[in-house]
Amino acid sequence: MRNLNLPKSHSNSRRNRYSKTEVLVTKQPITIPIKSLTTSTTEWIELKVSGELLLQELDSHTTEIKKFSIPYQDLPDTLTLQANTYSEKLDDRVLEIEFFNSRRQRIATYNLSFTVVQICLDVDADRDGVVEENNPHKADWKLGKDGYGAIALVNSDRDITSQRQEPSSSDSRLNGILDIKDCSLMVVRRIGPKRLPSSCDVQVWVDEKTSRYLRIFDELDYSGHELVGPRHPRGTLRPTDLEKDLFLALEALHYRDLNFDGAIYINLSLVKDDDIIYTDRVRFQVAPWIMTPNHLSPRTVYILRTASGSNANLIDELRRVVGESKAQLEVVSSSAYRNDRWMQDEIEFGYSESPGHFMYVVLDSPRDRGLDDFPEQELLGFDVGHITRPNLDAGTLDSFGNLEVSPPVRVDGVDYPFGRILFGGDHPDVAEFSTRMVKNLRDFFYEQKIQSPIELFSDWLDVGHIDEFMTFVPISSGKGFKLLLASPNQYYKIIREFSQQQQRNMFQRYSDGEISLVDLLSDDQLFEDNKRFQDYIDLNRSILKDKLGLVEDDIIDLPALFESVDNGRAETYFPNMVNMLVLDSYLAIPKPFGPTINQQCQLEAFVRNVLEPFGFKCYFIDDWEPYFLGRGEIHCGTNTRRKPFDTKWWNFDWDG
Repeated sequence: MRNLNLPKSHSNSRRNRYSKTEVLVTKQPITIPIKSLTTSTTEWIELKVSGELLLQELDSHTTEIKKFSIPYQDLPDTLTLQANTYSEKLDDRVLEIEFFNSRRQRIATYNLSFTVVQICLDVDADRDGVVEENNPHKADWKLGKDGYGAIALVNSDRDITSQRQEPSSSDSRLNGILDIKDCSLMVVRRIGPKRLPSSCDVQVWVDEKTSRYLRIFDELDYSGHELVGPRHPRGTLRPTDLEKDLFLALEALHYRDLNFDGAIYINLSLVKDDDIIYTDRVRFQVAPWIMTPNHLSPRTVYILRTASGSNANLIDELRRVVGESKAQLEVVSSSAYRNDRWMQDEIEFGYSESPGHFMYVVLDSPRDRGLDDFPEQELLGFDVGHITRPNLDAGTLDSFGNLEVSPPVRVDGVDYPFGRILFGGDHPDVAEFSTRMVKNLRDFFYEQKIQSPIELFSDWLDVGHIDEFMTFVPISSGKGFKLLLASPNQYYKIIREFSQQQQRNMFQRYSDGEISLVDLLSDDQLFEDNKRFQDYIDLNRSILKDKLGLVEDDIIDLPALFESVDNGRAETYFPNMVNMLVLDSYLAIPKPFGPTINQQCQLEAFVRNVLEPFGFKCYFIDDWEPYFLGRGEIHCGTNTRRKPFDTKWWNFDWDG
């Protein structure tokens, strides 16, 4: 409540007459320290009012008055004044206060003139895509179907083709109607005289720290005047801006992160003579970045055509699989990207959403190899944003083959309706491997909150990516998915069964010629190494069961074999089938080149037997030369943009 300061009268002065003009905001009380204005000779106070003003009487009821007398002994310390209707012209409400002595002689007179205005800042607090008027929850935030609070998008797409290869938020202007569409609207409403008193301004402001995370525009056209932003946390509205409702556009510049919880408070203040006399406040929450898991349908699959043409046949086969899934295959030329074929490692597709606004957002990894410019050159555009977390210390665990997300799960009574992010690092029980994903990436994933991350153990792998030992496939029953895990135990079980009947059966390894089942089974070091690698996979199995609420029936073991390299870590010995591309019920699986009976690869037969009953169609594609020999597989060489979740993130309770 604002306190109105007035000069004290002097009983020996003949000129104790004071005038003051003030501004009131409708329904906002102001206090007058009336008792401090009295002198030792004061016996009576008389109040006279013209125009609608409400005075809180001694019995605490508020009433409209025209004339009112109070004996000194009944005088409160302060009077509380307010107006519930706005002025039609300047100074059209007047309060006259007169002080009298015991002989009814006037000691002092105060003439207070008031201009009453109605002013507020409004947002879409009920999340229906429309800015409503003075929502009682506009400064609050609550998740869930009965929740409230405005939402802001990070404006990370590029809305005009003439822009540099940078997001719209990289400049301090609005780039047309498409750029405005990515902003969250606010409305400044002011009712009262056409112009405010000359001593008054209306300012929009945020605290200095918050100003780094947003821009507010007050001209929604190509001039795009930046009112508030990183270099100026406070902006003053022009008098002409306030002649009618004024639309402001807010764009967020940063996602939640370790030093930013995504909460943005914006203030609209009425300022008189550089003093704030009233402030209205609203809150926005920055929408999180959401990854899309394998159970969501594919829309576009990306693959780079190698300069040598080594993956030409694979692309032809993949085109058929992608077509059956009703998605689009985009083949990228290698010429601009230094023949960097590892599409999965460079980027991760996700999205961000607010009521009425949707944007795909590509997270660019800090690996910064040949494909580094690919997302900016080929993907950044209308409603496709781009963000990155650069790090000069990035290593192989910071590529996005080491980043996955589960389908939705329920764990110990807690729902994760958008799944849980997974990435690999070290494990406390295996001290010899201690590499983790870089901290600024881990912080980013944790601070999105909505897909509460799980850290797995992947440093036992020489490449270090979790997609070398796990993936998820969608099914129509149970939890809605199966977890597929690479399993050396399963591999040895299968080949031992066949070796009893087919000892001369051969594996084909294009790099080393042929190797027989007998040769493979007699390699004791290979067997011991794979026992160790199986132990590492089982450590992850336990984590995944615990953190995703899985039981053994939710897991399918696919045969896989690894070999130890000089540092004791593992790389795949044969093409790794778990590193597949999942496109609804269509699976593009690396051809394993296992032992054959009647021209049927027994590893392929095993996978068909365990997956086809769930409705999957398995395509085994030869990726030996273009990917396996480079220590990767089909999943490593592709990337998939998927449809978003049908449900809205703000309708669910989570640790937001």
